[in-house]
Amino acid sequence: MIDDIINSLKGELGGSLMEKFGLDSNQKDQAMDITKETITDKISEATSGGGLSGIMNLFSSNDNDEEGNSMLEGITSTLSSKFSSQLGVDSEKSGGITSMIMEKVTSMFGDKLGGNFEVTDLLGIIGGGKSAGLGGMLGKLTGLFGK
Repeated sequence: MIDDIINSLKGELGGSLMEKFGLDSNQKDQAMDITKETITDKISEATSGGGLSGIMNLFSSNDNDEEGNSMLEGITSTLSSKFSSQLGVDSEKSGGITSMIMEKVTSMFGDKLGGNFEVTDLLGIIGGGKSAGLGGMLGKLTGLFGK
């Protein structure tokens, strides 16, 4: 499902990214790939090494709490750095690109997940790769503890 979100972002933000920040089509696509990779990695890290409540809050439709804001800061910092180094844009542009994308990403996740959801719902959105193993482990754990 994250592929659907990223593809939707390409359609909704692609023109704006190119017009406002001077990205070419390749850079726009790279920005979306970097976003997908970064978010997937951050969610996987949160589920396996702490920060789960922050990531759950960030991607819910609820207002961010302190942990959600901290998670958002971590993701935006990583994205901004990657946009600068991988897209070859200055820090001002990378910050603007990051803000535009993350505002829309968090909104889209919130629309999909709502205010209250389980970690397996979030893992279902990022699907495949590293998260599939985590989703399976968490599903087994929640099944064990839910009894």
